[in-house]
Amino acid sequence: MDDAHFHRGERLVQERTGERATALINSRNISPRVPAAARAFVGQQQWCVVGAADHAGDVHACLLTGEAGFVQVSEELNRLCMALDDPHGRLATTAPLDGLQAGQSVAVLLIELQKRRRLRVNGHVGLASASQLEVVVGQAYPVCPRYIQKRQPEAVAANAEASTATSVAGEILDAAATAWIDGADTLFIASLGPAGEVDVSHRGGRPGFVQRRGQVLRIPDYNGNSMFNTLGNLEVEPRSGLVLPDFDGARQLQLTGHARVCFDVANDIEQTGGTGRWIEFTVERWRATPLNRPLRWRFLEASPFNP
Repeated sequence: MDDAHFHRGERLVQERTGERATALINSRNISPRVPAAARAFVGQQQWCVVGAADHAGDVHACLLTGEAGFVQVSEELNRLCMALDDPHGRLATTAPLDGLQAGQSVAVLLIELQKRRRLRVNGHVGLASASQLEVVVGQAYPVCPRYIQKRQPEAVAANAEASTATSVAGEILDAAATAWIDGADTLFIASLGPAGEVDVSHRGGRPGFVQRRGQVLRIPDYNGNSMFNTLGNLEVEPRSGLVLPDFDGARQLQLTGHARVCFDVANDIEQTGGTGRWIEFTVERWRATPLNRPLRWRFLEASPFNP
């Protein structure tokens, strides 16, 4: 089995958890092209998550929305082409989209909450402009449906609240930001590999699954695909970024900082679904902003896999 897909941090975590063999089997799904069967899925999506580092090395994750079809796969299946719909100029000040340049490492996660489907694409920027983002695919692979809360997207009028909503930012989390975190059932984390390659992954659970102690967030690491892309990255590079959707308010909360992985935490074993693993993320800066194109989601049901 091919081990070329994994760097030393990922291999370290796979070996420590005893899941190396499973990781090698699951890595067979990794391809240098978007699977042909996923092309229609990509073209149906109204949002995605983008991760990248800025010029200072800080890592960011953000939500990007658009009409169904705003993301397309090239005929050769080796590029994602995104049409950027930004009527209020928000993307020009939203990291990491505000500074992307050709050749830069970038990650995209396409996720369909109502059907619990997701596709991860890691690669580099082929083209970045005010109206278009093109991602050259390095790795693409589908991910399992676990821990995704089922929600139905509902578009809202482009002028509804969006033109008057404001952005708020800071270093110390304020009351609104802490309430947002404390009630979250979904977040996304962007992380870096040893060569600066970016990855974005999903984390979900029951409301309150993220534990907060001041500026430190504790995120349980439930059982997954055993490849440990995120945890492996954090073992070699602590800089990382989170984004938490406000599904009712068409907003996002972006957090930048650094993280570490805690293993074998026996006193919290039930809260991690039996793994004893946590990600401890320290917030250095935060920013709450409206989405570039308003989109809300109606809650349908929680994931049956949530501990």
